[in-house]
Amino acid sequence: MSFLVFVFGLFLVLGAYLLATLGTDEKRTRLRSRLSEALLHSAHSEDIEIVLARNELMSEIPWINRSLVRLQAALHLKLMLDQADLHVTPSRLVMFSGMAGLLAALAVSVISVSILLTLGAGLVAATLPFAHVWWKRKKRFEAFLENLPDALDLMSRSLSAGHGFSEALHMVSSEMPEPIAGEFRKAYEEQNLGLSLKLAMENLTQRIPLLDLRMCVTAVMIQRETGGNLAEILEKVAHTIRERFRIMGDLKTLTTSSRMSAWLLCGLPIFVTIVITIMNPDYMAILWKDQRGHYLIAAAMFLQVTGMLIVRKILNIKI
Repeated sequence: MSFLVFVFGLFLVLGAYLLATLGTDEKRTRLRSRLSEALLHSAHSEDIEIVLARNELMSEIPWINRSLVRLQAALHLKLMLDQADLHVTPSRLVMFSGMAGLLAALAVSVISVSILLTLGAGLVAATLPFAHVWWKRKKRFEAFLENLPDALDLMSRSLSAGHGFSEALHMVSSEMPEPIAGEFRKAYEEQNLGLSLKLAMENLTQRIPLLDLRMCVTAVMIQRETGGNLAEILEKVAHTIRERFRIMGDLKTLTTSSRMSAWLLCGLPIFVTIVITIMNPDYMAILWKDQRGHYLIAAAMFLQVTGMLIVRKILNIKI
C-alpha cells in the first residue's frame, strides 16, 4: 500500500508541475520574436547572440531557469537536446530521469531485498532518457551527413548559375530534406537578421559538430578571405566526403566477420547464464540469493561492459 501511495504522490507532483508550466509555449514564442527584432535592429550582432544563448529556456519555472542558465552542465545538456531536435527543457529531462530511476528502484525493491540490485535497476532506468537523447542526436547527425554531399553539389550549381552564397543557403533549406534543410535555414535566417556569415557558419558547426561540416565551413571562410572559385571548392569537398563514405563502407564490409565474432563473444556469457538459470534454477540460486553472489554479478557486469567498450573502440576505425 505504501508503494502505491508513493507512486500516486509522484504522479501528483508531476501533474502539478505540468499545470504550473501551462502557457509557457506562447511566452517562449513572444520572447523569441522580441529577441529576433532586437537582433535585427542591433549593430552588435555578436553581443546579441550571447544574450540569445543566455536566454535559452532551461525550465518553465522562472527561478529554476535563472539558476540553470548559470550552470555549464545545463547549457551543454540544452545543446544536446537542440542537436537531437527534442523540444524538451533540461529540467524536464532531469525530472523524467529521476522519476524513472525512482520507479524502477521501487519496483525492484518490491520483489527483491538486495540493495545492490535495487540501486542498479534505478541507475539503469535513470540513464534511459539520456540514452534516448544520445541516440536521437546520433541518428540526426547521420541523416545530416548522408545528405551533406548533395547539399554541397546543390550550392555549387547555384553559385555556378550566378546566385550569391546566401541564396545558395536558402536553396538548400527549401529543396533538401530534414535535418539538413532546417539547419541551413537557421544559418540563412541568422545571416538575414544581421549576423555575419562567419558567425552564422560557426553557429552551424556548433549545432552540428561534424568533421565534414567543419571542413566545408573552413573552406568557405578561407575562400572569403583569399578569393577563388567557391563553386569548384564546394564540388571538390563534396567529392572528398563521398570518397570517405566509400572507404568507410569498404572497411565496414571487411570487418563484418570480426564484428560478429566480437559481439558473439560478448553476448555468450549472458546467454549461458540465462540458459543455466532456466534449466537448473537450484544450481544458480546461490548466485542470486547470496550477498557474495551479488558482488560477483556486479563484478561480472562491470568487466562485461568494459570488454564491450574495448571491442567497440578497436573496431571503430576512423578515417
